Amino acid sequence: MKIVVIAVFTVLLSLTGCYKVSVQQGNILKQENIDEIKPGMTKQQVAIVLGTPTIADPFDQDRWDYINTTKFQGEFKKVKKFTLFFDDNKLVKTEGNYFPDSEDGTTQIE
Repeated sequence: MKIVVIAVFTVLLSLTGCYKVSVQQGNILKQENIDEIKPGMTKQQVAIVLGTPTIADPFDQDRWDYINTTKFQGEFKKVKKFTLFFDDNKLVKTEGNYFPDSEDGTTQIE
């Protein structure tokens, strides 16, 4: 009986280490929402489309950062960033890797 209990316990213990859950944190942004963001939009308009930013710097009110990470087995597998810059409550520039069309991931008003 002891051998059966020890065997079952060993099997259960070994099964708990087999499956690792990937952990996703931050803002999950859809490409169609990113495409709606245009220079000249106000902070309120951007917040309606994208929601509140992951990081709103209290010392720099004109920069919003949307960050999304996926971590698997303790390592970051995917990191997506989308940064917006405002001037006088109007969007003037965006940066990030949510842009499949742009080479450097930057747009700016000319």
